[in-house]
Amino acid sequence: MSFSDLDSKIPVQVDDPRALRESISRALRRNARKARAPAAIISGGGAGFQARKGARAFRLGLIASFVAIVLVPLAVETVYWGFIASKQYSTETKFTLRTGESSPLDALGGMMGAPSSQTAQDTQIIANYIKSRSMVEALNQALDLRRIYSRPDVDYFSRFRHGDAIEDLVKYFKKRMDVSIDPASGIIQLDIRAFTPEDSLALTKKAIELSEELVNSLSTRARNDSFKLAQSELTRAEDRLRAATDQMRQVRDEQGVLDAGAAAEALTKVITALRLQLSQAEESLATQSAGASNPDSPTVRILNARINSLKSQIADYTRQIAGGGSDAGSDSMAQRLGALSRQQVELDLARQQYTLASANFESSRLSLETRNAYLLSFLRPALAEKSTYPHRGWEWSIVVFPALFIWMLISGLAFVVRDYMAK
Repeated sequence: MSFSDLDSKIPVQVDDPRALRESISRALRRNARKARAPAAIISGGGAGFQARKGARAFRLGLIASFVAIVLVPLAVETVYWGFIASKQYSTETKFTLRTGESSPLDALGGMMGAPSSQTAQDTQIIANYIKSRSMVEALNQALDLRRIYSRPDVDYFSRFRHGDAIEDLVKYFKKRMDVSIDPASGIIQLDIRAFTPEDSLALTKKAIELSEELVNSLSTRARNDSFKLAQSELTRAEDRLRAATDQMRQVRDEQGVLDAGAAAEALTKVITALRLQLSQAEESLATQSAGASNPDSPTVRILNARINSLKSQIADYTRQIAGGGSDAGSDSMAQRLGALSRQQVELDLARQQYTLASANFESSRLSLETRNAYLLSFLRPALAEKSTYPHRGWEWSIVVFPALFIWMLISGLAFVVRDYMAK
């Protein structure tokens, strides 16, 4: 303010100099208070001073940037999440793996309270399989994932475009599926979202079924190899038993007996009976010889002939059992029993091998036809009654707060630049 302006505001009274001095003093104090007043933040002007050039444009720029960076995204997000975004229903399940197979490290793991090595490995395989392309392809083939996530009633931004590639479907499905593992207990938690409760439940159940099939298929190759080996061993044992049986038949035909032991036992019984008859005949001969006056009587001759016949029969049967000379050794029962015994040993070994091979084959067959692993769901999938996604408050906050922070950062930089240029 100039002195001319000051004079215009002070009533001039030439006749009263004292009043004139007081008026000038009050005006100066008033202007001093206005000068000490803080300047406006946005306009950059201050009372008593001329406003900075472009303050109005600067203020309008800050307002426009706030509207563009904060208010517009807030309005768009509020409209989308509040009125357009489609509801998503979640089906949660928790299950664990139970398997009949074990490794030598399982006992140590059980003492330490950790899952067995085989179970821990299979659990990791299941979790990775659920998030893999193979799972998406299997679900798409079984339940048509493209149809489920590209329904016409789903909003444009949440909908999957039906004609996109399988890689896009894999990325899309991963965003609507969560799987985690509790390392201490080996419990797997699976959460699959869809736009209807029925689709979410069907996808979760099918994912568990496919995972169980995968775990069982991991050992299928080993079990198939074991079954084929057991089958080949059984075939080899059958061939050996058949050959041993045929050889035994040939040896029996060559030796002329079915059972050398039974034949020898029968001959021994015959020899015992003949010796008993011989003893009786000799006793009768001794009696006749002592009481008869003529030693050449017909009775004595008959007894002598009977005794000689019995002795000859006993000697002949004895040679048949053990052999008595070089001319009879080949026909002895001992020689026949040796050949039959050797072949009987071969036959017994073939039978034992066939029994073991048959038992091993049956065990391999049952193992191949039986499921070795099961997924036990202690938190079974249930039909959702209320949509849990999207989390509208969370989705709203992750846009509004970053936008507000960006606007504040830009505004601060603008103030710094303005003050620097004003120097």
